[in-house]
Amino acid sequence: MFPLLFLLGLACGRLGGIAAEAKNCTPTFDGALKECAAQLGISSERLQEEHYNLLLFPADRDTSCLVRCIGVLLRFWDDATGLRESTIRQYYRPADEDHCYRNRTQRCLRTFERDTSLTDVCERAHRAFLCYHQQYGYLTQDNAYIPVTGHEMRQVQQDCMDILGLAPSRLKQYIEGYFPDDPETHCFVRCVGLRTKLYSDRTGPNVDRLYIQCESCLDEKVFKARANECIAAQRREKLSKCTGAYRTLYHCFRDDQLELYGGTTAPARQSTSTTKGASTTTRIPGKPQQYVFYPDTKAPNSGASNALAQSYKNKLMFKMILETLERHNDVIGQ
Repeated sequence: MFPLLFLLGLACGRLGGIAAEAKNCTPTFDGALKECAAQLGISSERLQEEHYNLLLFPADRDTSCLVRCIGVLLRFWDDATGLRESTIRQYYRPADEDHCYRNRTQRCLRTFERDTSLTDVCERAHRAFLCYHQQYGYLTQDNAYIPVTGHEMRQVQQDCMDILGLAPSRLKQYIEGYFPDDPETHCFVRCVGLRTKLYSDRTGPNVDRLYIQCESCLDEKVFKARANECIAAQRREKLSKCTGAYRTLYHCFRDDQLELYGGTTAPARQSTSTTKGASTTTRIPGKPQQYVFYPDTKAPNSGASNALAQSYKNKLMFKMILETLERHNDVIGQ
């Protein structure tokens, strides 16, 4: 899933607003509804006259486009790829006594997917949304994680290149899917994780958010169990902040999280990682595979990493940053 986040649009402004905590985003459902009503010119009076306050969402054109807008803002809907289930599930809480909500929701979605008459994007978004809204559980107003888009990820990458003073040729390496095991890459991985709020030095990778971010991952229990096993194994070692991020965030998710750092799609492959507990993805049948092949052995261009090592114009800047990190480092796991 690692070189998948990079390709992952509606941005919530520049990088400071990338996750649900961002001030200029609309992480709650009610916040998104009000913003979309304003954007589409639906008056507050009409919001009260219609049954939106009762969350009934009648099947008229304005309502359908309102629902689509909410889905786009909260990133559980995309006109090209459809409903993002791991994202929309955050907004609903099933009743404790309801043991059939998943089956009902999936039956509804299968019926929706077979309906070839739905060509209008607003109608499609509305129908897919209603499967969750009517079958999955009660709508909540809790803040939720908003997945990172490709536009935001590209900005994250560039910001991290600038922060660390890395040469532009480094980014080309990463886009091509090559992440050498060296201090520069370690700190780059950490920087991207921190800025996307998918990682912290104290708690490590945020597995819940990483699962939501991995649009093509299906089996949530398997994904999280393997991820947590790998993270625990890596964190038993005493690692610097940058190396700890590389080992836990990149090594443990590189076969599930390929969007996070890469930029070129490629055919599927089985994981060949030798990292203990490395995660393996179970993908949604029929969905496009949104991840990048990770070459385990060598860089795309022979000798590229050696040439880069000799030609970094900003090597001294990175060395100073790395020394500062190491000097103030709290060893992971302590």
